[in-house]
Formats: sequence, structure tokens, C-alpha cells
Amino acid sequence: MRGRCSTDREDVHPLAADGRVAGPDTAAPEPWAALLTPPGRGALAVVGVAGTGAVAVVERLFAARGGRPLAGRASGSIAFGTWRPTGEDVVIVVEPDDRLEIHGHGGLAAAEAVIASLECAGVRRRSWCDWPAVAGGATAREARAAICRAGGPKAARILARQAAGLLDREIDRIDATLAAGDPVAARRACMRLLAAARVGLRLVRPWRVVLAGTVNAGKSSLVNALLGHGRSIVSSAPGTTRDVVTARAVLDGWEVDLVDVAGTRDDEVAGAVERAGIARALAARESADLVLRLVPADTPPGNVPLPGAAELVVVTKADLAPGVTVPGAVVTSALTGTGIEDLVAAIVDRLVPEDRRDPDLLAGPVPFTPRQVEALEAVCRG
Repeated sequence: MRGRCSTDREDVHPLAADGRVAGPDTAAPEPWAALLTPPGRGALAVVGVAGTGAVAVVERLFAARGGRPLAGRASGSIAFGTWRPTGEDVVIVVEPDDRLEIHGHGGLAAAEAVIASLECAGVRRRSWCDWPAVAGGATAREARAAICRAGGPKAARILARQAAGLLDREIDRIDATLAAGDPVAARRACMRLLAAARVGLRLVRPWRVVLAGTVNAGKSSLVNALLGHGRSIVSSAPGTTRDVVTARAVLDGWEVDLVDVAGTRDDEVAGAVERAGIARALAARESADLVLRLVPADTPPGNVPLPGAAELVVVTKADLAPGVTVPGAVVTSALTGTGIEDLVAAIVDRLVPEDRRDPDLLAGPVPFTPRQVEALEAVCRG
């Protein structure tokens, strides 16, 4: 039965939240594979391959970017490329003793396709319970626990690098720097890690973007345009949205909750139900990472609001006013698709500016739990 390694107790999944590992640490003379992440929704699924000849088998099925072979790579190294049988992009993590992890798209179908192609190459399927104990330090174990909850492919790749030991090695280096009597250099390294932690703490929790504006400003239409399908009800009648409607999307690799809320207007015009929706809309804005202030294209220039610190002005319905421009705003049309890609880029740039301005920051060690952040802050305090 899946989920049990013995007949008398329920074992802890190797990617449980506390990082504990269940199952015997066994070796196999021939290559074998197992699904290491829980079945179900997730940005990433991990298939482990172990045993004599495992690297050679995976090598035949994997096309690494740059062409560098997996054989001879150091333990903890990462290779990005294409899984030939499916054409899907995957990340390979090299582990000791002829073990590899194949990190690919989440869900059952993608992982099953990887395992099926390995079986066709002569690899036996086994239970995750047989996978050897997780190597690496505490943060690597925490990363393995978090990967199946990663919010989008970019978050999954960051966590995969931590699972391969990047953060553990950097923490060891900082400890060595402190032991060598150089607290200034250690604090400098900690400060850089804490800068990366702003994003790291959101890797398993979506960013929250609230669309706000007056009634009939085009909020629901814009949500649907960003999603690519009709998630919100669209009507020309004002006050259609009465409640908070949340839809999850992946924008440029990052997971985002788009929150469509009731439009605002004079209380004397709105009915009691609509006023309650407006109150919920105002509350939703308070908890947003970013608020999109929607302004129809035919709004008089003097009525265009100035954006706040966590706000972005978005002009909607540009198809009704061709050539309209508003300084500092993104001009869009949900009907024609005008400006939608620009809006996605602007949203991501406001939520994750590090992704464009300092990509090396997120390509290296990234703290991703409050425990890690607290430990780093303690070093910074001296």
C-alpha cells in the first residue's frame, strides 16, 4: 500500500515538513527508480534513480544544455536540459553513490512518463521507502520538504539548488569565516543571504495581487486576460463582482494569486450587498503584495490616481481610446490583448525585482524558512 513501509505503522514521507526520512537505506546492484515526491498538485515532481549504472541510463535519456555529460560531475552539481522521451525540461541533481534526482513538472502524469521511460531502458520501479537516507545538512532536508509545494518553476529551481546543498555549503563557509576571526566578512555574507531571503520566504506561498478600481473598470476582464481563460464573470452592468474572487496564475515563472474584488462607487448608489463586497475589497487591498489601480482609458487625465508605494496604475479598455497614454501606467486592452505581456512584466518586476536586477542573488544560496533567517540575523547582530 502506498504510504506504508511496514505493516504495522504509517511511515513519514521522505519529504515531510520536518525533513524526517523513512524507509530502509538499501543499495541495489542494478538501477532502479522511485517517485520521491507525494502524488498530487505541486510545481515539481522528483524521481530518484539509484544503483549501479544509474548515471549511464539517465545519460542516454537526458540531453544536457551545453552538452556536458553527467558522468564525472561532482556530488551536489546540477544539470539543466531536456528529457528526450517526453521533450520536457528537467533538472538533474547528482548525488553520491550513483544516485540522481530528476526534477520535472509536478503532477502524476509527468513523473509517470519519466519513470515509464526509465523502465523501458531497463530500470526497475521501486517504492520511495527504499530510497537511501537523505544526504546533506538541515537546509538541504528542508528544501526537499518544500520542493513539492514550490510556487512555480522558478521557485522550484531555487529550492532544487538548496536541496543540492548550496545553502548548507554557504553556511559552512560563514561558520569557517567566523572561526577564522573575520566577523565583518561573515556579516557581509549574511546580509547578502538575508537580501535573497525576501524572495526565499515566498517560494511556497504565492504573491498576492489585487485588482482595484471603480465599478466597470474592467477588473474581471483583465483577470481573464492574464489567466487566458474565463475565470471571472464579465458584464457591462456595474457592480457585477460582489465578492472576492481569487485565481492562481504563473506569471513569468512565479506563482501569483490574482484577486478580483468589488469595484468602488458612492454608497448611496450601491446596495447593501454591494457595499459589503466593497468593504471586503478594501480589506483585501490591505493584505496585497501589489495593488493594480485600474483606470478606464476614457477617464479624464485629472482623475487618474497617483500610485502608492505598492501600487501600479493600469489603463484598461484601450481599444475604446486608441493611442491613449498615461505617464507611468501600463496601457492594456483585455479585448485585443494589447499590453498584457507588458503588464505581466511590470507585475513581476514589482514583486520580484531581484529576478531582473540581480539574478545572481537568486541563482546562489537562498534562505527560505524563518528558522534560517533568524539564525542569519543572529550572526549579523554579532
